[in-house]
Amino acid sequence: MTSELSRRHLLIACLLCLLASGAVAQGNYAERFERAWSLVAERYWSLEEIDWQAVGEEYRDDAVGAASEDEFYDVLERMYEELDDDHSVFVPPERVAEIREEYGDLPCLPVLAQSDPNANIGRVSFRLIGQVGYLKVPDLASPWIAADTRDVVGTLVSAGADSLILDLRGNPGGRLVEMMQLAGIFTRGFLWRVVTRWSLPIPYPAIGAVETELPLAILTDGRVNSAAEGLAGALQQAQRAVIVGEPTAGNVEAVLPFCLRDGSQAWIATGVLAPIGAPTWEGEGVKPDIPADADEALEAALRYLRGM
Repeated sequence: MTSELSRRHLLIACLLCLLASGAVAQGNYAERFERAWSLVAERYWSLEEIDWQAVGEEYRDDAVGAASEDEFYDVLERMYEELDDDHSVFVPPERVAEIREEYGDLPCLPVLAQSDPNANIGRVSFRLIGQVGYLKVPDLASPWIAADTRDVVGTLVSAGADSLILDLRGNPGGRLVEMMQLAGIFTRGFLWRVVTRWSLPIPYPAIGAVETELPLAILTDGRVNSAAEGLAGALQQAQRAVIVGEPTAGNVEAVLPFCLRDGSQAWIATGVLAPIGAPTWEGEGVKPDIPADADEALEAALRYLRGM
């Protein structure tokens, strides 16, 4: 009898613990929801086109009343989708490694998000076309891309190239640091600023020793996004390169990942990239100096460089 009572007491105690933990979890959901919602309210670069207060009211009850961690995270992911900017995203703990693999292991540094982080990832290809050195950079996300590009430029210069074509067509963008390192191959100085509504503009420089001062043409199309746009636009603004092709996507929101205590991350577009002393490319894109259809841009660039 005593043993049976003990078992009943134990069961009751366990049930009470479960109920208590459920209440704590529910309260924790409320606190965690407010933290994720507030990050956007405080850090998002512009909330002029969205009523974030109303979005919070729409999703708050579902988050607080979630029956599981997965359901809770699903609510937060859907809430961040309301921003509809192709950049900002709430990342559950189990997806953090995947995001880091796509964007690089930079949890505390701003990056420029890609429109499609899995597109065109690869090595730099290159060749000589007469005396013109041609290189195609497929992305700015791969951790080796800046070093590859520098090596390729050195190879083309050593082979006798008298000018260069940097093909960014279809480049989805990637990491801010790769953009800065690629620019440093061709020029120096502070080229960009990140404009936010919560701090003074943050300037960013080209990184590394200049590899070449040969004439440079950059090929663009409407699929050039984020950091790739920033690279092309900054070199154009600095009068270091001529842009040939089509306007770029106009998709240059700078993303900062915020790491939360439960292991999740909130990747938020905290600002927009702009050249020093000029308007942002966000919504406008980088306009070519020599307009041409994307499939005719290479020939147009060759004509320009050979006619110099």
